Amino acid sequence: MAIAKETLKGTLCVLVAGMCWGTTGTIQAFAPEGASSLTVGSARVVFSGVVLILFMLAKEGRAFFSGGWNLRGVLLAGAGLAAYQLTFFTAVRMTGVAVGTMVAIGAAPPIAGICGRLLFGERLSARWFAATALAVAGCVMLVLGGNSGALEVSALGVFLAFCAALSYTFVGVGMRMVERNPYEIITAVCVTSGLMALPWLVTGETAWMLEPRGALCVALLTFVSTVFPYTLFTIGVHKIKLGVAYTLGLAEPLTAWFLSTVLLGERLSLLGSAGVAVLFSGILLLALSKKNE
Repeated sequence: MAIAKETLKGTLCVLVAGMCWGTTGTIQAFAPEGASSLTVGSARVVFSGVVLILFMLAKEGRAFFSGGWNLRGVLLAGAGLAAYQLTFFTAVRMTGVAVGTMVAIGAAPPIAGICGRLLFGERLSARWFAATALAVAGCVMLVLGGNSGALEVSALGVFLAFCAALSYTFVGVGMRMVERNPYEIITAVCVTSGLMALPWLVTGETAWMLEPRGALCVALLTFVSTVFPYTLFTIGVHKIKLGVAYTLGLAEPLTAWFLSTVLLGERLSLLGSAGVAVLFSGILLLALSKKNE
């Protein structure tokens, strides 16, 4: 019974994290002109790192730096979080939003499942394979259904999108390697990632952040799409299998579709609408499982 409760907690944490990540595109859409994707991505992790380290230092003081840290795990997760910002946005610019998003988001659950099996000995059930296939297929249909122009395919862009999926997976793998309080883990990861992403921020156009709307966007990106969801995700990956966590994380594009429809007035084609249904069915299939499959 206790295991079932922990599994349910982990499932809910990852689902809510995915939903929060799905707000990123909508928040960015309301940012002032001059807010480039790379600047937005680096600002997210830099300011999240600052907020979290100040909070943890006020809460724990020097105890935060006490022994027991798995530095390889922290560096792997931090590097993955920083690298994702660069590789994903560059891939989208080179090969288009549709192809870049399909590869980056669609490849993450299978990669995570393989990493979980090889690194942590996790066995994945037939339910996971079926749910992941549905969810990934739904993502592809959703992205294609929302793409009105001709698809752009760049070999380098596709490669970078795959690297983004790999980087995203490294975040979860690194977090699993660190056996600390979830709040301490995400603080260390965000600080590490923020230091790595700082050069992109200081060399980019940052004047938009000084405008009221820009400052609000940065605050929302920091708390709603980074600090809160990554804290939940950290809790989740320690309670459920890695492959399961990344499949449930596909609640992100589902949320992004909902917000773009309600707040931005975007409408999907028949294919995109079908993709929403398929994606939702895949997530539901896995979320309703009574075991950590």
